[in-house]
Amino acid sequence: MSSIKILVKNTGLLFLSQMISYILAFFYTLYSARYLGASDFGIISFATAITGLFCILTDLGIGTLTTREVARDYSRTYKYLGNTGSIKIVLSILTVILLTLFVEISNYQETTRIVVYIMGLASIITAISGVFTSMFRAYEEMEYQSISEILSAVSLFIGILLCIYFKYNVIAVATVYLIANSLVLIYNFIVCSKKYGLIHLQWDTNFLKKLIYDSFPLAITSIFALVAFKIDTVMLNVMLTSSATGWYTAAFNLMQALIFIPTVYSTAIMPVFSKLFITSQDTLKVSYEKSLKYLAILSVPIAVGTTILAEKIILFMYGTGYIEAVPVLRTVIWALPAIFFSYILGTSIASINKQHETVKATFLCMVISIIGNAIFIELLGCVGAAIATVITEIGMVIFYMFIMHRNGMGVSISKIFIKPILASIIMGITIYVLNLDLFSSFIIGAIVYFIIIILIKTFDDKDKELLKQVLPTKLLNIIQR
Repeated sequence: MSSIKILVKNTGLLFLSQMISYILAFFYTLYSARYLGASDFGIISFATAITGLFCILTDLGIGTLTTREVARDYSRTYKYLGNTGSIKIVLSILTVILLTLFVEISNYQETTRIVVYIMGLASIITAISGVFTSMFRAYEEMEYQSISEILSAVSLFIGILLCIYFKYNVIAVATVYLIANSLVLIYNFIVCSKKYGLIHLQWDTNFLKKLIYDSFPLAITSIFALVAFKIDTVMLNVMLTSSATGWYTAAFNLMQALIFIPTVYSTAIMPVFSKLFITSQDTLKVSYEKSLKYLAILSVPIAVGTTILAEKIILFMYGTGYIEAVPVLRTVIWALPAIFFSYILGTSIASINKQHETVKATFLCMVISIIGNAIFIELLGCVGAAIATVITEIGMVIFYMFIMHRNGMGVSISKIFIKPILASIIMGITIYVLNLDLFSSFIIGAIVYFIIIILIKTFDDKDKELLKQVLPTKLLNIIQR
């Protein structure tokens, strides 16, 4: 099977699993937000953000490095599996200690403390599960990761519905996340053991030193990026109220849910890019450029459409109790195109072994995020946090593109964006003037957008050639008749 077809297979599988997960997440987020109310929903959001910041210590870039190196040489599987398993257990214990110290010295209410502990344990279980996920990605067998994601979503969906039915509190809702993550860990362990052999924990000091040294830039980059991405929720909880955090998170989650698109694509493309860096750097550059183009085509109309339909979306999703989230959604959705780009840029940088160059960029973005949130939250509340997020994500893209340009992978941003922007403006005017219901607006908007995209000849001969590699021969023969 060609690299293109493997990529399409893996992207398709992950996309399908993410779509199923997204649909289920749509409902359990909707139900939990309405059931808990803005205040308790804000507690869950805060706990997720703060434990996410601590649990970055459980990976330190090791997962990405494992995928890259094992994808290049499968004989390294057992070495990486055994040693990464050992180091992740040690890092998880350290994370538990640090999180406990933080919670105990903080002046949080009892409910918040308990929820943070539960969500922290759930996050650590996910981190350990990542040992096995890295192998699925390295071997480009994304079907196993897809099943684990569906298992997680189904478990969360059923668990949260049970909490609502039996009228359980926010602590029980947090426990659902712990149970779901545990089920995924068990599944990943069983599959990985059958496919690649039972994990035998190892502690090769020299190997681990080199592993940590090589992954250090990825680790620092991940820490800085995660702080930049999560600090808004933490600062909102500190500077304002749990309700304000809930309103912001309600809008942010709608934007974040769409990140599954670049997540799926970058996950599937990572082993492909890593191999192309060794075998054909010209092909790598073309693939990287096309990846940015396709993500721009997808992300720009989503941002424009959401800006126009924000009030209808919030009222449909959460009800009138979250009306304060409307201006937040209209603002934060503009971080989406930048986030789409940053995922591919980050993957591309790691695949060409230049991950150390991202440290300064992500550090600057973290500083921008902290200062931006401090200023804008004080001035504009929840909307201020959204503005800070947009500025931070755009900054990340600018820094990352500079790194790629310096390493011979420069692209023209104006060339990538001009046609999607033009088509999105026409689409936006159409749905604004028609002022239809939410779902009709989605359908009409999508139809108008893709008609314009085709009419203005957005897809060139190289795009058509890629399509020929993707589609089955029989289907191509039918199309060409």
